Amino acid sequence: MVIQKKGLLTVCCSLALLGSFLAGCSSPVKPKGTASTSPVSAKQITLSWMRYEHSSQALDVNSVVVQEIKKRKNVKLELQSVPQSNYEDKKKTLIATNSIPDVIMVNQNDLSNYADLDIFLDLTPYLDKMPNFQKLIKQKPEINKTKVDGKLYGFPLATKWSLQSGQLPMIRVDLLTKLNLKTPTTYDELYQVLKKLKEAYPASYPFTSRAANGKTGTENLINPIAFGFGSGYTNITGTKVYYEQATKQYKFGPFSPEFKDAITYLHKLYKEKLLDPDYSVATSQTWVEKLSTGKSFFYQDNNGFGANFNKALQASDPNAKFELLPVMASTKGVKRNNVYQLDHLGEMYAISAKVKNPEEVIKFIDWMYGDEGTNLTSFGVENVDYTLAGGEYQITEATQAKFKDKQDPFRAMQSALGTGYLGLALHSDDHPLVPSSAPELIKWSEKAINDLANGINFREVNDPPFNKEERERLKQLRTQLDAHLTVNMDRFIINDGALNDWDSFIQQCKEKGATEIETIYNTALARVNQ
Repeated sequence: MVIQKKGLLTVCCSLALLGSFLAGCSSPVKPKGTASTSPVSAKQITLSWMRYEHSSQALDVNSVVVQEIKKRKNVKLELQSVPQSNYEDKKKTLIATNSIPDVIMVNQNDLSNYADLDIFLDLTPYLDKMPNFQKLIKQKPEINKTKVDGKLYGFPLATKWSLQSGQLPMIRVDLLTKLNLKTPTTYDELYQVLKKLKEAYPASYPFTSRAANGKTGTENLINPIAFGFGSGYTNITGTKVYYEQATKQYKFGPFSPEFKDAITYLHKLYKEKLLDPDYSVATSQTWVEKLSTGKSFFYQDNNGFGANFNKALQASDPNAKFELLPVMASTKGVKRNNVYQLDHLGEMYAISAKVKNPEEVIKFIDWMYGDEGTNLTSFGVENVDYTLAGGEYQITEATQAKFKDKQDPFRAMQSALGTGYLGLALHSDDHPLVPSSAPELIKWSEKAINDLANGINFREVNDPPFNKEERERLKQLRTQLDAHLTVNMDRFIINDGALNDWDSFIQQCKEKGATEIETIYNTALARVNQ
């Protein structure tokens, strides 16, 4: 299952020595009291509850959250954890045999493919029993995009607060100082800086990229550059259309002149050996090795990795430092970056259509979205696991002492408490991660959020919900269009003269369904906006 905090989890694992998951902030958190705000069930409810277990945070069947839920709500959770690597296979088997547990973590594709088989409970008739969830939908209308044929089947994993990161430009600023180079503010200036870095370090490839987040190395390279030039390439699910913020419509990027400008730019970098020739096949591991050992000096990918690279580089060179660049302008004056979603709306919990007492189960899950449930599943028990000092969240000394000798104290604590996105939170507040986060992560997050407010950063957008006919047609169209693009994108970047075939390439894209995919997406989007 692809993690849709878009690389935050990956970074957190590599920041284990910092005990840091890339979330949190410098602003204070003010959780409200934990006195129960909804009635306790008169009769104990027992729920089998299944989700994947990530390698960095074990699921404890007797965690603090599990015990507190039983105490406060008279709900006994029987957790079923499956290693993330095996989760998809296990889940598909259960769905295929209609033997899912009472509550199961699913994704949007599961709902789209199986909602009409009466495996998952339709939540729509119960919305009046869910005041907390209804409030959340008003705050986050993107949740409506998880509906299938107008019906709601899943409780998405939402985020109340987290750090912001994205595919943002990061560069070795110590080398800029050393070589007396100005910080680039445009892609043209970046090109000149990369040339100077190549001259100073001939064995290097200044700009490197990787495959990540379910996207190929080529897709991951093109996405931020094309968007920065005023176009786009793939969307959050990997379909070869993107959401154009200016027109509020989905577009096929290669149709725009700005996309060709971006590919031309990448070809120039490749030809002059400024771009890593392994960009299409590089794994995260090889990418990390190059950036943390001084073989490459620039990337436009998850900026959170910069803290990791700084730690590795500074072990031998205290002055070495990756820093976030300002949003760079294209040759046509476009100035924008894509940043990751904070929510995990593509991941959600569905209730079995066979569940006993569905109304009581729904009321309980709605409680988890409210203040009391959010605080418990994000922080633990107030005045036991955390306190408020001057209006700010603090882990208690007693709780810290329990885990201080663990290899990753923060993750050990989250596991024992059962808290956070990888625990039992449906509406997670990630402030507990701030104390153990590298300071630059917080600074970069604040900059990304300011650029969002200033209209030069834009968050990724979820797909609209498709009907059954649209889903089937998209599968057919994607198969043929994706293959065509895969063959041609690398050809344009690598080969001299290949761009002379651009007009023919575009005509073939139309013949292979690019225009029809645009139409399907925008038709589905119009239904959501009605």
